[in-house]
Amino acid sequence: MHTQSYANPAGYFLIIIGLLLSLVSALVPHFEAGYRLMTSVFVTGMLPYMVYAIAVPVFRDTMTTIVGLLIVVAHTWLVFTQRLIGNADYSDGMIYLVPMVIALAVVPFVIIALKKQGMI
Repeated sequence: MHTQSYANPAGYFLIIIGLLLSLVSALVPHFEAGYRLMTSVFVTGMLPYMVYAIAVPVFRDTMTTIVGLLIVVAHTWLVFTQRLIGNADYSDGMIYLVPMVIALAVVPFVIIALKKQGMI
């Protein structure tokens, strides 16, 4: 019997970083209270990592880590320009559009990973 390990610590670490980036982008300052959690921004920010999380336990090689790093770098750029440098009003809609585009870009990678493992 052949045992298979689902250990990919780098992939799981990148998912955790992505969830923290989503939280940072969703916690916006509010003039009456301290901070307000924008759930739509949080869920949209988590979307690429939810898609990526499908491939992490299945496809355990350096390509998975590289794809995860690209997702984190793109999301970090977005959070830095929209939330930390900008005024966090998100009126241009980029905080919603970029994570959805990233998630759509990751879908072919997940399909390839699942086909390679014989799950599709």
